[in-house]
Amino acid sequence: MNCKYICPILTSINEDGTVNYKEMHDLYDQILGAGIDGVLVGGSAGEFYAFTYEEIKAMIVDAAKHINHKGFVLAGTGRMAKSETISLSNIAIEAGADAVIIVGPYYSACNQEDVFHYYDEVMDQIHGDVFLYNYADRTGYDVSVDTILRLLIKHKNFVGVKDTHPVLRHTQKYIQEIKSKYPDFKVFTGYDNNCIPAVISGGNGCIGALSNVYPELCHNVVEALRQEDLQKIKTMQREIDKRMKFYEVYTPFNPVMKWAMAELNKPMQENCKEPLTPLTDEAKQSLNEIACDLWRK
Repeated sequence: MNCKYICPILTSINEDGTVNYKEMHDLYDQILGAGIDGVLVGGSAGEFYAFTYEEIKAMIVDAAKHINHKGFVLAGTGRMAKSETISLSNIAIEAGADAVIIVGPYYSACNQEDVFHYYDEVMDQIHGDVFLYNYADRTGYDVSVDTILRLLIKHKNFVGVKDTHPVLRHTQKYIQEIKSKYPDFKVFTGYDNNCIPAVISGGNGCIGALSNVYPELCHNVVEALRQEDLQKIKTMQREIDKRMKFYEVYTPFNPVMKWAMAELNKPMQENCKEPLTPLTDEAKQSLNEIACDLWRK
């Protein structure tokens, strides 16, 4: 099976709110060295929404330069202002990113015609490959199969979708109804526990945040799928299932993953961009009682 695991990278942030680029470089090297196929810079896990345009631009350009084609670089370039989305996307492509991924406008509760119009205009002006980021829990709308098919008719640079939807059947419909007409179109799930069933259904892999903490495990997931090793696939699915607790024990998950990475001596500061805050000592004590077994085994 042809599949990939891409890490939506967490951002190591100094106490003053700046990016710790030394640790980010080390983190890129560790994740790719563990066998993960690529990184998404400027995604939800990386707290893109809390960074300015210039900050995100600097992060993307730096990542593309440092990684230098040693892994797939997917740049999160969705901005509330359409002109910024277009500009940032083209800067990312020019800097060496392999593709951009764009979350549609949020808060405004777009209808499907709004969504089509937005992506139609930005894709037409981006000089490289584009992934659509479907995340209804954050945007307030779900991008329909029909909208994606309408965009595919017009845009050859529209190459894939990340579907961050907890219900596997939703991703399967994308696979069945879109890839049947466009076999080369890529469908990735945004939930780690859906990676294996989505690939078995014909999808292309996962862009999941557990790969920040467990890159070797996530690499083993896709290796088991590539080898079609049923026993190993079953084992990997159960290992991932256990670790989905990261998304459940605390909202949002970013501070928990950052804390876990710091506990494992990985290159990561525990600070977050406002409005997110790092875990308090009291929260850590409480979480220790129910979740520390995940990262201290």
